[in-house]
Amino acid sequence: MKTEKHLKDRLYYSDLYDRHTVERCRDLTRLFLKPVKNPPLINGKKPTKEMVDIMSKMLLDYRLLSEKGERWVNKEKRIQEWMDRDQAKDELFESAEPMDNVTCLTCRSLMKIAHKNLYSSGIDAPDRVLFMYECPRGHLPMRAFFHDGEEWTPKRDKCPKCTAELKVDLKDTKVKFISTFTCPNCDYQKVDETKRAATREEKEDKDFEKDRARFCLTNEEGQKYLDSKFQMEQMGKMVERWKAEEKDKDLYDAADKIKKLTFLQLKNLLSPALEKAQYMNLEFGNPDIGKDVQVGFTVNESNDTRQGLASEADLKKLIKKTLEDTNWRLMSDGVNYKLGILTGRLRGYENQEDLLELVRKQK
Repeated sequence: MKTEKHLKDRLYYSDLYDRHTVERCRDLTRLFLKPVKNPPLINGKKPTKEMVDIMSKMLLDYRLLSEKGERWVNKEKRIQEWMDRDQAKDELFESAEPMDNVTCLTCRSLMKIAHKNLYSSGIDAPDRVLFMYECPRGHLPMRAFFHDGEEWTPKRDKCPKCTAELKVDLKDTKVKFISTFTCPNCDYQKVDETKRAATREEKEDKDFEKDRARFCLTNEEGQKYLDSKFQMEQMGKMVERWKAEEKDKDLYDAADKIKKLTFLQLKNLLSPALEKAQYMNLEFGNPDIGKDVQVGFTVNESNDTRQGLASEADLKKLIKKTLEDTNWRLMSDGVNYKLGILTGRLRGYENQEDLLELVRKQK
């Protein structure tokens, strides 16, 4: 019971992908070089045919550049997806085991496997292996089971009058297929005729190799496309940044004026300010460095008349004022007082987006 392998050599998939690329680029070429019946006015005047042709050619060149480049970018990924898909089909087919002890519904004889096929009921449906069994004595019906044990049953058309299952008579002529549906319980009958498709040999694509050279980029050409695409994206980001800076000039100017303190500069600024307000012995824990810098601190309350919530409130207010024009902020969990020891956490910002957000919050 031999069956053709789904997984092919990589060259098969590479050629298939290139054929798709060629067809897509041919479609674009036909679309953009198609005569324009009613071209849009330019400066209130109808453009000449020569001008329309030049514009169409420019648009085509731009679209082809993008299409060819993106097809090259996605080629290896798509080929690997195809190969993984077909390898999975082969592995499923090889590993699937048939049901044992399937018996004929007519004579109860053990049936033997006649066919083994890979079965799919739709694009998103998982593949399954279907085993077809036949009676050694030739009795009908044959039976079919999926590899997971579910029995396959063909869908039967039902009579629209009495809902009984219709009997089907199939005839194959030289020019058409004739299907006659007859109800065994009433007079309903329907005949479907389908013309046989004209058989013709697939035409040889004589221009394929020439068009593959035009539309399918080499690795060197593809890398050049990636480099130019990266440069265009960077230029686009720069233009967007210029627009944003122009639109929110005051915001960007304020962010540029924020004092960007290092960790050591933070300690040198905060420690004397706290001591002046009788918060002594400022110490920092180990900083947690990620997108920003977070660091815990402890300080001692040396004013005997200030305790608990009053000490917390004064310290929060002092830290906020001291760090107001810097890139450091007291974190949202605030300050906690226990037996004269106050603890809290500070966060330091560095990238421009975070600094802009600080300015927005202050407004």
